[in-house]
Amino acid sequence: MVASAAAIAVLSACNDVTDPKFQKPDPAAFKIEAPAMQDSYMKLTPEGTFEISVNGQPDYGFTAVTQYRIEVAVAEDFKSAITLQPIGSGTKPQMTFNDADLAAALCELDGVTKYDEYVDNGEQKVYIRGIAFIEGVDGSYVVTSNTTSLNRVQGYNVFPEVVLPGKIYVIGNYVGAWIGPDAANEPLLQPYALYEREDGIGSQIYYGTVDFRPTNQSEGCIFRFYKALEGWVPANSLGCSGGPNTDTPVEFPGFGAGSTLEHQLAVTNDSFKFNNYTGKLQFVVNVKEMTVVITAIAD
Repeated sequence: MVASAAAIAVLSACNDVTDPKFQKPDPAAFKIEAPAMQDSYMKLTPEGTFEISVNGQPDYGFTAVTQYRIEVAVAEDFKSAITLQPIGSGTKPQMTFNDADLAAALCELDGVTKYDEYVDNGEQKVYIRGIAFIEGVDGSYVVTSNTTSLNRVQGYNVFPEVVLPGKIYVIGNYVGAWIGPDAANEPLLQPYALYEREDGIGSQIYYGTVDFRPTNQSEGCIFRFYKALEGWVPANSLGCSGGPNTDTPVEFPGFGAGSTLEHQLAVTNDSFKFNNYTGKLQFVVNVKEMTVVITAIAD
């Protein structure tokens, strides 16, 4: 009789043990905590981090490996929000995030898609709410019933600056009357610009070809180079060395088809003049060394 009673007790205990059963969590009990830096000035940096915590795992009816995230927004209604993933596995309610991810989110929320669209908005208030879910379990996704904020966030431009090849302009009689080196003439002067190569940005070595077809063919080719479109500023004018600097062309009557001229440049208004040639000229202008190589190219 004693043995039978013990068996019945064990059987009863076994029947009381049931498999864990998932229950959809109540969002009201899932809270995000106010960050320690809530009211402090927070300057985001590419290397920095910050911390956000929620109050633990939502009540799923059992303990499970839970994923945690946050959503950030610049408007309290979260109509436009971006989800950030914490550093590491994302399975701890105490989360650490990269500043860089928040800075990128702020750029996106502000509509910035490239470097030159960025506007420094100063300190911004960032609204935050928490998210939890169990991977692969439908219905486990839950958002905190409250929100918090970081009230003084200074973002930065996450897009790299696009550095374009430098350029200078050939100013001369390629179409007859000279087109002045003015900013308003930039569209007209584009075909007569010389550029640094993509792999030589900052070298101040400029390459290009210009076709000289002056209305008065007897003039030949007359030209000099301008470093900027700021008008006839003498300091921007790179011309032919050896002249009197009186806006007097230095003549090269022997230059013709197939010729190459290597010559020193000078800050001068004296131009190059090829008396007996019109057509395509290929240029390599080295502003650092103040030299130019000019080649007449056959059509």
